Amino acid sequence: MDNIDDEAMAESQPAPAPVPWYSLNPKHLRLGRITQIVILVAGVVALSQMVSVKPLWQWGWRVPLYCWQQLQPITGASGRKYPGGGWTHGRRILVYGAPGVKGRAVREAAGGLRDLIDELGLDMHVEETTPPADALRDLATVVGKGNAGFDFDRFRDLRLDSRGEQYAEMVVVHQSFTDPTWAWGLSEYTPGLSVLQENMAGNELGKHEGAHLLGYFYHDDRPWEILGYHENWYPTGRDTLMMLMATTNHDLSDRARDALLNFWRGKEDREHERYFRAK
Repeated sequence: MDNIDDEAMAESQPAPAPVPWYSLNPKHLRLGRITQIVILVAGVVALSQMVSVKPLWQWGWRVPLYCWQQLQPITGASGRKYPGGGWTHGRRILVYGAPGVKGRAVREAAGGLRDLIDELGLDMHVEETTPPADALRDLATVVGKGNAGFDFDRFRDLRLDSRGEQYAEMVVVHQSFTDPTWAWGLSEYTPGLSVLQENMAGNELGKHEGAHLLGYFYHDDRPWEILGYHENWYPTGRDTLMMLMATTNHDLSDRARDALLNFWRGKEDREHERYFRAK
């Protein structure tokens, strides 16, 4: 009799309200443990791209956390793999222009790069030179005939196979880029390559792209906020060298300088090599 009453009472209870589809409660979503871990890690990474704090920012560049992608192997045009950033052991950066590029553009770009290296105190030699024979061949392959755009990715892959990782390069060219078409310069630390458009290749652009070449692949609008640095809370209001768009200030921000210094200190720790000049 009691069982019948219990069943009747259970049937009289209202059914639980359905869980909304937008619920973020893991119990309602019925996510597996691995899925929850993946979501948590992705959330932490996403948050780090928006907000950080000064000690974490500096530690993250030294570990490396913010820059781990740049240390991965890279593949040349032939399919051969090269260590990420292997060029740094040679401590040389050649700066030259494609055929027909004015020497002034090359000198100013090299000057900006030297200013940056001196500011950071790195033991890195910048050498203005004429294009190596293999570079002329690779440039001809990439540029082709007419007004075709400059394919940075193709040139990077060719250069890795042609020169290996003996040194890095900053190259000034006539053409605009095929992708992205709006860029004035493109640079990557991993293969040791920076390419600048001649019509914009001054001291400022040489220094800006030089910072990317030396490992700072961010711009100063990412992360959105780093607690501990005194800067405009809204990214587009910042006036520093490493903003995505042109600025009136040609100086590194504190966040960018700290990132580069800690990046190279981390290299010294891991590789047991000296990259800074002796004091």
